[in-house]
Amino acid sequence: MKKNPKFSNSIAVFFIFLSNSAWAFDSSTLGAWTLTPRLETRFGLQYGDNLNFGLGALDSLDETERTSASLSFEPALNIEHPLLGGTFFSNISVVGATNIFDGELSGQYARSGQSRVDIDEAHVGWRNETISLSIGPQRLLIGDGLVIGDGVFDLGSEQGQFWLAPFDAWKNAAVLKVSGKHVHTDLFWLTAAGAFGDSRLYGVNLENVQTHFGRFGAMYIDIYGGNELNFDGIEAWNLRALDVAVPYVPQLKLFAEVVLQLGEDKDGGGQDNKGLGWYIETAYTLDDIPWTTILTYRYSRFSGNELDTLSNEEYRSLYYGFYAREWDTFYQGEIAGEYHLFNSNQITQFLKFRTFPTEQYALTFYYFQHDLEERNYFGTPVTSSDWADEINAGVEYFGGRNDNIYIYAGIAWSTPNQAANEIFGNKDFAVIQTWMSFKF
Repeated sequence: MKKNPKFSNSIAVFFIFLSNSAWAFDSSTLGAWTLTPRLETRFGLQYGDNLNFGLGALDSLDETERTSASLSFEPALNIEHPLLGGTFFSNISVVGATNIFDGELSGQYARSGQSRVDIDEAHVGWRNETISLSIGPQRLLIGDGLVIGDGVFDLGSEQGQFWLAPFDAWKNAAVLKVSGKHVHTDLFWLTAAGAFGDSRLYGVNLENVQTHFGRFGAMYIDIYGGNELNFDGIEAWNLRALDVAVPYVPQLKLFAEVVLQLGEDKDGGGQDNKGLGWYIETAYTLDDIPWTTILTYRYSRFSGNELDTLSNEEYRSLYYGFYAREWDTFYQGEIAGEYHLFNSNQITQFLKFRTFPTEQYALTFYYFQHDLEERNYFGTPVTSSDWADEINAGVEYFGGRNDNIYIYAGIAWSTPNQAANEIFGNKDFAVIQTWMSFKF
């Protein structure tokens, strides 16, 4: 596809201007009403070569390289008013998003020229020091977002693009939050959208209030509607221990979660669900060198379906988000995590080196070893469980006049192993990309 250099240069000039002049809107008062406008704009640019390990983009197999660009704007208005000893609140936001150039790299989720303007958040609520009740489309993230993180899996046909993920509010929701002296409780009813389909669920979450020694929680959800991804009928139990301090080793933090999926697979023929997903992660901060440096190791395992049984052993990846704790929280790899493996039938070992030359910049290096838990790729048998090795390297920038700018630029390189060879191809898949967020 022929690119327009004037358009590309205009985009570059525009975002250089934003990075140098980003500010925050001030709140305004109208009597007892407080109005706070906000605006977030995101921009993503990617170039991929040997797409899908040389097979080509799935919507056009003769395209083995692509350039993709996405742009989104999200103006929002927060409203507050004292009411009945507490505060009435509302948040309304509208997202405009588009995908241009060649379309989404893998050819699965977004086509060139697709766009969408739609409401993301539109809820009302009331809160005081103990209770918060909100009704309507809203964001809800629990823990680090492994189970409840993003209410929309963005599709170009519905949300105008894929990679930016500006739509993240649950399309309908009722959320009651109760904070006691020691325990915080969330009771929720949620409806998802995008590739999640019209899936509906309810659940309860309990977690500790004092987090000096870590964040501990337990959650139960029941998905009772929606059939896009065979979610209907899943009952999931989640236990987590996050950011746990280790006695006598202040440099070391531990993270771990386990998710057990039971219930009946109502979309797949009534089989019993027996999915299991878990991970354990260690993060060690080196404190005796000039730059703050963190070394991280994670082992994650998400069960796959055994094709010769009547039960469904596959762990369904549910509603995980991409930036709850850091850039890479649960999209494991810029290639495997976004295009091929989705925390289902997956074993991944992850090594990460992250160092901060200054408070505003971080240099990152990742290594992923990806394997299949069972020897099939979403039901297609393969002779090996060895999927691929992947390296990601990047630079992160945190800045702006009010710390409201985030920029990631990096490269990803993945070498296919036997299982990926049998499904896609045998060439190295490379991606160069940048992702930017400016909040006002």
